[in-house]
Amino acid sequence: MTCGQRMRSEFRLKSFGLTYNDRQVFTRTPVSLLLQRFFKDWLAQNNRLPFVLYRAAVCLYQVIVFSIIHGVLAQFPLKGLLYLTEWGYILLTLHTLLSAGLCFADYYKSRFQRGATSNDNTASDVAMATGSTIVLTTTGVSQDSAQTLPIPWYYKLYWVLYNVSFAGGICITILFYALLRDENSALSILIHAMNSVTIVIDVMVSGLPCRLLHFVYPLTFGVVYILFTVIYWAAGGKGLYDYPFIYPYLDYGGRPVLAAIVAVLGVLVAVPLCHCIVFALVVARESLVHLLKRRRQSPNSQNDNVTAL
Repeated sequence: MTCGQRMRSEFRLKSFGLTYNDRQVFTRTPVSLLLQRFFKDWLAQNNRLPFVLYRAAVCLYQVIVFSIIHGVLAQFPLKGLLYLTEWGYILLTLHTLLSAGLCFADYYKSRFQRGATSNDNTASDVAMATGSTIVLTTTGVSQDSAQTLPIPWYYKLYWVLYNVSFAGGICITILFYALLRDENSALSILIHAMNSVTIVIDVMVSGLPCRLLHFVYPLTFGVVYILFTVIYWAAGGKGLYDYPFIYPYLDYGGRPVLAAIVAVLGVLVAVPLCHCIVFALVVARESLVHLLKRRRQSPNSQNDNVTAL
């Protein structure tokens, strides 16, 4: 698929939806092509185990950090929920837990199915799991469109969390260091910078697809948060230390014009832009995997030509 064809496909009306031909891209990694160059013999039998271990490690890290954050902020148990950082970190933690659960379920389901049959072929394993024929692609696996099964609702929830938490997490990092940057403590770095580091790593090693028009999901999240801040302010709510605002740049009573500008630009510009960043990372990952696949196949093609001669 050329770049022009790819972009045209992104702007079709159905790209707003959450339909996809193959659920395996949500729980497997296309980076195994790269790993096979270093661990060829071992990966021949355990080609998905490294990704399962990665999911387990990230999930453990996210839960530990989440617990540390709420241990430090225990003196503000409810008011901590006023902040966009808290909303974003909760969604990122939920995404991590769900991704690990789905990955483990897919891994053990495929092992059970391999044990129930004498055929240990990976392609047939995925075919049994999805009810269709598959071929390798840049994003992992792709189904024969003649027989497709709709992805379950929890995969759709996973996909929405992926869009919202990843674009939202990058947006939180950018907005914090552009507008606030009032502290540089270890806790601040952990929740405002390391979150984006884990997001970028996850985008590059996972096989999850990304659609440009899915910006509507993080956009909806941004709108909901801004409406929440307006309602909370109108109801007389106070921020930390009884400030009359949650964020100084969202002071609707003291600086309403600035608050309106920040709210509109944050939702309508920053959030879609951050989703485009995630999309660009996914395209870069697909291009890299495609390049590695071509390089991996080139020696085989040359050997075939020599044999034919």
